[in-house]
Amino acid sequence: MSSVTNIVILHKTKFGDSSFIIHGYSSNHGRCGFILKKSGRSTSLSQLHPLSVIEAEISEKSKGELIFINNFRALYPLQGIRESVSKSAVAIYISELLYRSIREYGPSPGFFSFLVKSILLLDGLSDDFANFHIWFLVELSKEAGYAPERNYNEGSLFDMASASFTDTPQPGSKYFTRESSALLATILSEKQESIHKIKLSGSKRGQFAREMTEYLSYHLGFTINIRSLEVLHTVFE
Repeated sequence: MSSVTNIVILHKTKFGDSSFIIHGYSSNHGRCGFILKKSGRSTSLSQLHPLSVIEAEISEKSKGELIFINNFRALYPLQGIRESVSKSAVAIYISELLYRSIREYGPSPGFFSFLVKSILLLDGLSDDFANFHIWFLVELSKEAGYAPERNYNEGSLFDMASASFTDTPQPGSKYFTRESSALLATILSEKQESIHKIKLSGSKRGQFAREMTEYLSYHLGFTINIRSLEVLHTVFE
């Protein structure tokens, strides 16, 4: 018995000589692993790049926890991402972030819609998308249930444990740096279309991304190591 689902591609690895293991987020099943057998469709396989959104016919028969993909098609061409080295670097970073952070995440129409809207937004941006990934980090924290409070005062620090800003930091607690705290408050107060107007150096962007990742790690209960972050910030340096 088969069914149809939409999947955001997060990670792809070769499995044996004739198959791939696909990790993705499915509209019907949440975070899942899939097996896709090669069948000479090199053009189709090339569509499975990071953050591709596909419609897949899947088999209910599973191998362990992996579901078989029988057929698939790309729902969006995503040419803006595929034809831009910079956008591709952002897509690789976001897909790795999701791959390593939403390890056990059930089906959620709202979360799936958030992912697709974010992907299409990145694909359609013409320029000034160097801040896109740090905006996405903040939005992801909201979607995951750890929305930072908007109680910033000039000079206050963001407390990871309470998800709020404080003027009286305590020893032993985890806080953002003063610069990253101010940047978080700015991102929270700006609309998405204005994020590109925030002028940042590559080092400040990188520091903020690391602190936001640490914040997510703190609340998720495991360390998130993103290997593609340094490559991304080299692109936008």
